[in-house]
Amino acid sequence: MRILITGINGFVGRHLANFLQNNSIGNDEIIGIDLNTADFYKYFQKDMGNIKLVNIDLTDSLKVQKLIKEFKPEQVYHLAAQASVSESWKNPIETFKINVFGAINILESIRKYYAICKFLSVCTAEEYKIMENNGDAITEESMIYPTNPYAISKAAMDFFSTTYFMAYKIPVFVSRSFNHIGPGQSDRFVCSDFAKQIAEIEKGLKEPKIYVGNLAAYRDFLDVRDVIKAYYYIMNKGKAGEVYNICSGQKYKIADLLDILLSFSTVKNIEIKIDSSKLRPIDNEVIYGDNSKLKKHTGWTQDYSIHQALKDTLEYWRQKI
Repeated sequence: MRILITGINGFVGRHLANFLQNNSIGNDEIIGIDLNTADFYKYFQKDMGNIKLVNIDLTDSLKVQKLIKEFKPEQVYHLAAQASVSESWKNPIETFKINVFGAINILESIRKYYAICKFLSVCTAEEYKIMENNGDAITEESMIYPTNPYAISKAAMDFFSTTYFMAYKIPVFVSRSFNHIGPGQSDRFVCSDFAKQIAEIEKGLKEPKIYVGNLAAYRDFLDVRDVIKAYYYIMNKGKAGEVYNICSGQKYKIADLLDILLSFSTVKNIEIKIDSSKLRPIDNEVIYGDNSKLKKHTGWTQDYSIHQALKDTLEYWRQKI
């Protein structure tokens, strides 16, 4: 099997590479794309084996075409993205360029040179219109109504992907992924940010104060190791042209997740302070998903609890700092 992973040096990409290596039947050939692959080796758990790294800017259509034409991947896991909502408010044009034009370049290259290639388009639950506190989980049929630049870019990518399935019969799969969590995540994301601050406090590198944004929001968090297993199951067991929610099916209050992390800390009586820079211009109160379609179509099951995911995230930062 010839497999292409974009964004291989990102949080999810590194976990996916490990998963594919551990589940390889021995003859898989994997190319990993990223703008910077220099530190990929630090995160990889075993010999690189059949993984080749390539530095390519996906907005460079000629380089993308050349790679697809020569490698002819049978599967593409398209993870590469500008994935931070807060960053997308600061740089909306760059976010759209990376997330939309990069995806189109890959899809166009597949259409021209290897149209039987399976393409997993990793999109986001941020695309959905969030109804006002009706308490219902979001399904794949829920309305799309993105309210931040990141979500708008991913919605465009979502629609382009399914259009290429309908127009050119490219076997496209779309994931609308809810919040990820787990070891190796950037501190740009809420739970990893909390864990890093706790680890710094434990090391005596900062005073016992944690700076937070909106703690009243409810979100659906899934361990990254369950996320990449879902991607693998969709690619190999899902139905082409379908959209799948990647989520736990549970809603967690951000304040409660912080409390769980604080309960793991060796330092007690840590003060909580609101940092206005961590607040979004627009923030939905409750977002959680329905994963029944994913389970029905692929047989996917969740392996990691929220407590284990948070504990492993904190331990990651303890080792890193």
